[in-house]
Amino acid sequence: MTIYSIVDDVRYRPGGDNGLLRHVLFEEWQSRCYWCETPMLFATVEIDHILPHTVTAAHLTDLISQHDLPADFDVHAPANLAPICGRCNREKSNNRFAGTLVSGKLARAAKKQDRVIHRVLAFAAANQRSAQAVAADQALRSPAEVLARVRMLTERVQAFSETWRQDIATTTDGVALLYTPKIAAQAAPGLPPLFDLSAGDAATAAVERGLREVRDYGQAVVIDARYLIPPTDNDTPSIAEVLGLTGPDDHVLIAAVGTQLDPATTFQLTLVTADGTVRDRLPLHANPITSGQRGARMVLCDDSGLFTARLQAEHPDSGGSITIDLTSERMAGRYPYRLLAALRLFRDAEPTDRLEVRLNDCSLGTPVDNDAEQMGQILLALRYDGELIAALDRIQAHTGQRFPVPEEITAAERADLLLAARLLDGQAITLTDDVLTITVKPEAIDAFLQGQHKDQPGELRMLGAGYSVTCGTHRMKLGPVAIRAPHVALINIGEMRVAARTKAPVKAHYQCLPGSRIVVQLSPLHAVRA
Repeated sequence: MTIYSIVDDVRYRPGGDNGLLRHVLFEEWQSRCYWCETPMLFATVEIDHILPHTVTAAHLTDLISQHDLPADFDVHAPANLAPICGRCNREKSNNRFAGTLVSGKLARAAKKQDRVIHRVLAFAAANQRSAQAVAADQALRSPAEVLARVRMLTERVQAFSETWRQDIATTTDGVALLYTPKIAAQAAPGLPPLFDLSAGDAATAAVERGLREVRDYGQAVVIDARYLIPPTDNDTPSIAEVLGLTGPDDHVLIAAVGTQLDPATTFQLTLVTADGTVRDRLPLHANPITSGQRGARMVLCDDSGLFTARLQAEHPDSGGSITIDLTSERMAGRYPYRLLAALRLFRDAEPTDRLEVRLNDCSLGTPVDNDAEQMGQILLALRYDGELIAALDRIQAHTGQRFPVPEEITAAERADLLLAARLLDGQAITLTDDVLTITVKPEAIDAFLQGQHKDQPGELRMLGAGYSVTCGTHRMKLGPVAIRAPHVALINIGEMRVAARTKAPVKAHYQCLPGSRIVVQLSPLHAVRA
């Protein structure tokens, strides 16, 4: 059993206990694997060194230099630690720690370091009282002393209720209270009052809703320890004291026991045409089923965590129906390649299609609260989002610039990204804008003007101009292109002539004549698939 104590520094301790540090990192990274950004359960989280501590000293020194870190960078400090899922931890290789992706992870960890240290130290200070009790347990020297300690704890918990017997059991996540009836009753007794929810504010209302959900369908609710009812007298310990809850930030988890499914059971989110043909399938993973007085619930999600389906089945005496709620998370902040598998489901979507959740290829139904017209609009929006994410991933792979999806992508940027992806596939594109801007170096202005049509519209052909697109704060250069416009006019030739005399850099602005457009094609040497 671990005793948490105040420590002078907060670092990963090889071969030591890192449970408290693991807990704080898990919460500070929003319960997600920092590498694949998939939500995790705390029981499965592991601590990862962003820059590995297992490589040679020379390799580590090289990595520290590549990421512009101080020479005394501490690989065991929180600025180099993050929560990771087991799969990513196994699949990572010590050869994948260069580039902007890892630099971004290190920057995020550095921003979180001070808060991680503060929370670990604060938690350790708040648990000194519990640590003393644990130390007393460890100091027990004989079976008689152990039995006396157990008897004392048992007597304390029995004082909470005359109807229910409360037993303490240890679990992988902490301590659990098990309630069983002391006497047979005509009606099932309710749980003894553990919480004071009389305040009636928004916070207590949310707690009440959560407790009802646990009672009716299972699932779980987290409640602040401040809501626990205090003891009625000085001789009766409170439940907070029994569980070792001492700080204002402590919480109580009320959770229903879940039932695991047969491993052979499969779930999919399917796109189905109007005549019942399945266009495509997206595998879903199921959390354990929980049940309560009114029915059962199960949560399904895809590998990326982008889509979540909640299935709620009512008991036969409550109607016996199954309802499905489908929600999608924001794509901002995620790497495009992580989203591709989920959005590929909608690449051929039509407004007449529908979504179904299927169990072993048998339909369980369609998501509620959407009529056919709304579903059609949603499907087309997801199809367009899928095309955009695929285009952004294609461009990032080509340019070597990997960054998450920005908070906002403008309509103009969306159009440019889709056109750029076509360029990379070797297609010629017609620009939607009828104005072409070309930067001309000062030493090249005279030669540039000599090749113009003396203020008259004419055909423009150019080879070697650089093509780039913008996405948020990122500008990605695709490479040189061939430009052709049958009828254009240089509309700022006067400005160009002034720049020729002053030797100042200038941009040439071409305007297409009505009915004409600018055609662009990537240079053959650069139009290769990444």
